[in-house]
Amino acid sequence: MIHELLLALSGHPSPLLNDNKEKIRNPIVDHLLSPAENALLTSLSRDLGQKHRSIRATAKDVVTNHPSTVCRAVCASILSKHLAQFQQKILDVERDILDGNSSIVGAYNIVPLSSILGSFNGWERKLDWLWRLVSSIHHEDLTGGPRARQEEKLCTASDLIGYLRDATHTGYPDIEELSVELVGVAETAWLKQLTLWVLYGKLPSIGAADFFISRVAQSNGDEAMDAYSIRFDLVPPFVEPDTASSIVFVGKSLNYLCVRGASEGVHTELQQGPSMSGLQSHHLAELFALTFPINPSRFSTAIRSLRLSLSKTALRKLLPLAKVLEVLRVLKDFFLLERGEFALALISAADERLAEKQSSSQDSYKTKGPDTLRHIMIKEGEVNSILPRVWSTLASLQTLDNEDGDEDLELARELVGLSLESKTRNHKGSTRDVTLPDLAENFQDLLLPTATVLNLQINSPLDLFLTPSDVATYSRIHAYLLAIRRAHLHLSKTMTLAVLRRGPHPPLSDSPSERSQIFNHQRYRTFERFQVMRPIWATVGSATYLLAELGAYFQMEVIEDSWKEFHGWLNPRARTWLRPQSPTESPGSASLTASVNYRPNPPDEGTLAFGVADQGEEALRDPERLMMAHQTFLNSLCQALLLNNISFTNRMRTFMTDIDHLCALMMLLSLGQQRRDLEKAFDSRSTATNRESEEARLLGDLSSARGKLDTGLTALVSQLRDAHSAHTGTAGTYGIQSMREDDGFVPKEKNRLDRLLLKLDYTSPHIMATSSRDVDMIRWSD
Repeated sequence: MIHELLLALSGHPSPLLNDNKEKIRNPIVDHLLSPAENALLTSLSRDLGQKHRSIRATAKDVVTNHPSTVCRAVCASILSKHLAQFQQKILDVERDILDGNSSIVGAYNIVPLSSILGSFNGWERKLDWLWRLVSSIHHEDLTGGPRARQEEKLCTASDLIGYLRDATHTGYPDIEELSVELVGVAETAWLKQLTLWVLYGKLPSIGAADFFISRVAQSNGDEAMDAYSIRFDLVPPFVEPDTASSIVFVGKSLNYLCVRGASEGVHTELQQGPSMSGLQSHHLAELFALTFPINPSRFSTAIRSLRLSLSKTALRKLLPLAKVLEVLRVLKDFFLLERGEFALALISAADERLAEKQSSSQDSYKTKGPDTLRHIMIKEGEVNSILPRVWSTLASLQTLDNEDGDEDLELARELVGLSLESKTRNHKGSTRDVTLPDLAENFQDLLLPTATVLNLQINSPLDLFLTPSDVATYSRIHAYLLAIRRAHLHLSKTMTLAVLRRGPHPPLSDSPSERSQIFNHQRYRTFERFQVMRPIWATVGSATYLLAELGAYFQMEVIEDSWKEFHGWLNPRARTWLRPQSPTESPGSASLTASVNYRPNPPDEGTLAFGVADQGEEALRDPERLMMAHQTFLNSLCQALLLNNISFTNRMRTFMTDIDHLCALMMLLSLGQQRRDLEKAFDSRSTATNRESEEARLLGDLSSARGKLDTGLTALVSQLRDAHSAHTGTAGTYGIQSMREDDGFVPKEKNRLDRLLLKLDYTSPHIMATSSRDVDMIRWSD
């Protein structure tokens, strides 16, 4: 009987013992044992023997079939170590029985069942915990609920590591010791997957679906251009978000070196062997020297050390900062509208394309008014044809004595494109999306009726610091700034409508009396028109002034100063230098920001050798730190441009739409009055009545549009005051803590809206007051 019991405890099925939860149903055994012995035998066979067999069978199935290498490693450790210890305990009990050890064998060689059960003291709790663990891995979620088989939701390494780390905080010392050992096994298996990525740039071939980094293959099949995204549900609990992004960056950089290094001539220590091999061995030993459970701060320190070592060796030649500065200049010149002539050329080319589309629907435009433009469909090919016109215009502005050409313009030709906004476009999965601002309003459908996007082609290795989300943010800023330029330009063009600002030319007549009568009639009509248009011109002037000052504030006070600060962080030896004036720039190319064309003198050639001549620690900026600094710069820029102020951007968007409506109505009124004057000159009475009624209708619509624009002006100034009040007293510096500790870029938060408000307070009240007084002077002329 004792022999049969020991075999049952070892995991073998017993023909005499039925491991039923209710009782032992074998009639022979049931007849020979007392109720107390029956209960003890049930506890031994069910709580120890049956769980031993179940744990072993389930763990073997997990080791054989489970896709997660971490789960397989934990179950393999349970089989090879912990169940082996239980098996050794059974052998020790058997040896004590055969040796007649008094701790288990009583008088007359009687072996009480209670003594056998006492020999396994503590194992019942261990086996119960191990059974719940392996059954959770195999059958249920670690959160407790049954797993939905149809969803194929398997236990992941992140879930298992988190479960085991939580289990270490228990009141039972044996369970704590057991969970700490299994945590070490799980985290060691995960570190083996990690080292393949951070030391060689390769994703694990086995258990890749359980790793928190996934590859997004590109359509062209170029492995070096593949994107890598983070699956945050697979990130272990001891890996912080910044550390996870650093891991992605390190592996992506190594992958690029392995795939493109030889073909592009990047002969770094990685390809040359000995020194890089020693570096890999050093960091491998540093990673596996971590104590378990892994401390998050120590793990982050190890990854940071690996990243800095890689930046000092291989990435120094892979991503020189001179190349980074070229791309940043393109972004500043063409996305942040540093080149005023680019904005003017782009607006002119878009207006020409829109005029061509409008001519095909001229009848509908006349009947439905300017809102018809919102329903004009722009095709992809028509959008693609706009930017080549802009490049041709900019190339024609180059001076003849400039033999070298404009390198920034040529680079922009290669990288910058204009296309329709894709409704399915998203930038999730990049390593730093969580740090980018949530821009409130979209201005990308103001240049054309269909939303358009100015995009930048990100070529390797520039994607090591520039992400698609960064480019999307630049595109939103570009659309915002371009909308202000466009509205200012269109309002300024209304000032050139001669028919609205001057009276009609008198017709020729031989009779002096008739000529005098015509002059008096036209003088009266001109006076009536001026009385009607005076409040409209006052509102137009006030709106033009507001847009001019707001655009100048954004360009000079915000963008220019922020760029100087960021460029000074990039190159401490040239803090006062931005770039020389390009050959295509000319004074007064943008009436909105004429002062932006000023450029300080460029530095000497020694200073221009940024990142090449000066290889000291001061000039060293590793690509990930550069990426973090660049996105911090973008965050601060969006905040200073009030792009994350929902109420302001919503009001600004409405203001832009009202300006388009007003400008279209004034253009229609100008054409109508010109035709009416011609008909008066030739005494054409047949259509005079229709022209007068059409002009009266347009004046009514124009008065309503002027009222909306007047309200928008007041609301915008009020929003600016609210934004200034919200930022008062918060000037200083801000930035994430890791950037402060790691010599990162921490921009100064400046509140300079008081300067803009001072200019508006000095001029705008007089214009607005004039506009208000003249509202009651409107009289419709017959």
